[in-house]
Amino acid sequence: MRLLLHLFGIILLVLVPTMAENAPCTVRDGDDYYDLSSLSANKDYEFDSPTGVKFVINVCKPVLSEKWALKVDRPADVGGIAQHERGSFSIGYANSSLAMYNGHPVSVMTGGSECANTQDMYASSAVRFICDTSVFGAGKPELVAQLPPGDNDACAFFIEWRTHVACPTHEKTGTVGFVTVVAAILGTLLMLYILVGTFYNRYVLELRGFDQIPRISFGGTIEFLRRCVDELKPSSWHAGAGGWTRQQRGGYSGLTEEEGGLMAGPPGFLDEQDEEESTAPAADGYSTRPAGMDSDGVIRL
Repeated sequence: MRLLLHLFGIILLVLVPTMAENAPCTVRDGDDYYDLSSLSANKDYEFDSPTGVKFVINVCKPVLSEKWALKVDRPADVGGIAQHERGSFSIGYANSSLAMYNGHPVSVMTGGSECANTQDMYASSAVRFICDTSVFGAGKPELVAQLPPGDNDACAFFIEWRTHVACPTHEKTGTVGFVTVVAAILGTLLMLYILVGTFYNRYVLELRGFDQIPRISFGGTIEFLRRCVDELKPSSWHAGAGGWTRQQRGGYSGLTEEEGGLMAGPPGFLDEQDEEESTAPAADGYSTRPAGMDSDGVIRL
């Protein structure tokens, strides 16, 4: 009997390390997600062994039924009991962590009542949940084996529970998942802004040191985007009071300073032309001066 209990203890040691850090009463197996929290009921589940022993258990929480003459350190944390004539026998403390074994979620409860005819050995149990879509309700647990076989000596219990709740499903993201996604997007945009802004300040504005790192502010972001748009716009467009307007090509407005100088002629050319126009007589013999006024502006009678 001691050898069998040791073998059961080895199985538990194999199962417990496979329990992932998940939400209570949930477990992952690759892409599959299992959530048994709906089986945590306000009323305990009762079933009988093939020999007539009554068992009471709950899922991921302690049992709520009355316990009689229970010899454990923490009676309020017991996850399952077997009702014997001499009193309640704990089959282990409640456990909200699940393990995966052969593709099925398993709940392992340890630290139960002390085993009969042994010292320093305590009862434990393993509840294997099997996906069964034909079971519409919560289903019902069933004792499939116990070691040793006798009811009074049994100290290790194997229980199977067929239910549709044990079928894999999709994980519920909820508010926390949404906030995580939004935070990831904002973080990515922030890193992209810093990266692009640093390259722009270094290679376009030719800044060095800490000056090339963009300022994280709303106004700075708007100014940075405006400068980027200015750089991407064609040189023939400029920002005016009424938005983007195209430069005029009439006259000299579209010419460079050097081209404008060539079109204007040699130095002093425009001044001489203005002087000639002011001293030239009016066309067709018509004069713009009043009668009796000479070219010097003196009135002669």
